[in-house]
Amino acid sequence: MSDDPVMLDAVVTAGFDPQHPDPLAAAVGVPQKALLDVAGRPLVWWTVQALRACPLVDRIVVVGIDPSLELDLGEGVECQPNHPDHLENIINGINHLLAQNPEMTYALLVSGDVPLLRPETVRWFVDRCLQEEYDFYYPIVEDRVMEAQFPGAGRSYVRMREGRFCGGDLFVLRTSVLQANLSLARRLLQERKNPLKQAMMFGWGTLFKLLIGRLTIPEGERVASRVLHCRAKTIISPYADLAMDVDKPHQLEMARRLLAERRG
Repeated sequence: MSDDPVMLDAVVTAGFDPQHPDPLAAAVGVPQKALLDVAGRPLVWWTVQALRACPLVDRIVVVGIDPSLELDLGEGVECQPNHPDHLENIINGINHLLAQNPEMTYALLVSGDVPLLRPETVRWFVDRCLQEEYDFYYPIVEDRVMEAQFPGAGRSYVRMREGRFCGGDLFVLRTSVLQANLSLARRLLQERKNPLKQAMMFGWGTLFKLLIGRLTIPEGERVASRVLHCRAKTIISPYADLAMDVDKPHQLEMARRLLAERRG
């Protein structure tokens, strides 16, 4: 991107679809997953604090949290009302930041359900992205790294030629790329929990290689760049916390236990 110090603005996604409640939130009895109690704080609070403590993150907007809730996420953190469509929440967050800073080129997108995320991991990822100029940066974590740092995490993995990987929950994106690919972005987000369906959008050859575990990471980058009309870069992370989202009951209990220990 640039040799000069750069701070990125962040969009944290915490929205929900009332017509399709999150199973974990419904089981616990809260309207949206972002409000689940984790060690005495809402789930999304932990994610936001990692961003607030990172020196490479500037403004933070949380989309999907109604301002009327008056949720205290920290000084300077803004909340935007929920839209049931995940992509619309992202667009609303980016547009909110662009209205304040029309010169914003890149945004950091972060899922609100990664409470174990650490500031140093965010800094590492953003700094790693700043070293090379691409349009879209996507982190992945190898299975052995995930299981070493979070035993029993229960993540789903995709087998690549280089190993088995799961996707991370924060991305750096050139904002103009999203605006130019809204239709495809919507389809990808709809299938964000199903890598095989996502792969089908990139062609049968890609899907076949993925199914037999022969697709390489560079091949995946080239295909993604072609289909998305942008330059895509995969970042292999040695830090598993950026991929440790909370989707299942045992992951929620793990987060509660580890964060209670972290707080002492």
